[in-house]
Amino acid sequence: MLLAGASLGAVGLGPALGACEATSGQPPTPTAAAIDPLTPVLIGQQELLATYKHTLAAFPDLTASVSDLQAQTSAHTEALRAAAPAAAGQVAAASPSTFPAQSGSGPDQPGDVVTARSDLRRAVQVAAGTLRAAALRADGDLAALLGSCAASTACHVRLLG
Repeated sequence: MLLAGASLGAVGLGPALGACEATSGQPPTPTAAAIDPLTPVLIGQQELLATYKHTLAAFPDLTASVSDLQAQTSAHTEALRAAAPAAAGQVAAASPSTFPAQSGSGPDQPGDVVTARSDLRRAVQVAAGTLRAAALRADGDLAALLGSCAASTACHVRLLG
């Protein structure tokens, strides 16, 4: 546990190592002020990419219709990582329990392709909303990047029908 606290402290998410001794053995939870505003956006993008991966693994018949959308989501995620290195560092340094998943512990696999497509559409819709909200809070080039990603992702919702 001390090692996890040290890595979080190194990226500014936790208190100094000396303060870890006074805790109950649990790594400190980052405060809202210490979390980069784009960290939850990047976590959401990673969750969406995981949803694509699990869906395509379970339903390879969807590959032709959604692999391009998955590739675009991956490109959005990489562009956001490059534009927000502090958030990318927080996501990379965090354990899964540091930033709880926004959509639960992971998707259960649906039994049929229609439900899988609907579930994927819902996940994409959540990501589009998250990107849109972040774009409205951002300034300058970052707002433009987030707005572009949000618009593209909103199109993915329509394409998933």
